[in-house]
Amino acid sequence: MRDLSRIRDIDDIELPTLGHFLEDGFCDPRIRRVGPAPRMSGIALTVDLTVPDAVAVNRALLEAAPGDVLVIRVAGGRHAPVGAVTVAAAIAQGVAGIVIDGPVTDLTAVREAGLPVYSDGSTCVTTKLLGSEVATIGGTVDIGGVAVRRGDLVMGDENGILILPPEGVSADILERARRSDAAEPGLIQRIASGEPLESLLILTAPSYESSAQKDHFR
Repeated sequence: MRDLSRIRDIDDIELPTLGHFLEDGFCDPRIRRVGPAPRMSGIALTVDLTVPDAVAVNRALLEAAPGDVLVIRVAGGRHAPVGAVTVAAAIAQGVAGIVIDGPVTDLTAVREAGLPVYSDGSTCVTTKLLGSEVATIGGTVDIGGVAVRRGDLVMGDENGILILPPEGVSADILERARRSDAAEPGLIQRIASGEPLESLLILTAPSYESSAQKDHFR
């Protein structure tokens, strides 16, 4: 069983909240979740499809451990490496999700399977049973402008994908993000109740010296 403790440290924090504190690690927004699915958290198992080889994806599926996220770069971005069968096999392996810098196929089946899958679109053109030795498993891949390494933490929700190093984020950022999440519902309620915005919205760059600035600064 994989050590998912670093992921559990982050799972209670909204990913857009981390976007207040982090600049790097967010994949290009063209890579979107395919249909409704739970939030995704797992450990990257990378696949670099330098050729459109379905055999390489099958090998990666057999190598995957529970809690892994299959992270696939598709060279050229034309061929779909994931469809109904691949998703079913991923679920059987306990995979936490799939992220593709490229398209997906069998769109309805993938949506209905319930596994978090992210891609940049859909297509009828799929990978082939090539058995090539060119495609690699476990190397560094570029996913939406982010270099993803095997063992990185992969987080995803309806807003997009965040890639973190295996050590996660600092305790200071975790604390500040949790405070921001906790404060947000009250802030929204105060705005809705008609309180003057000039007393609620931060109008200068926060110094993080006051608790109000630390707790919410949207």
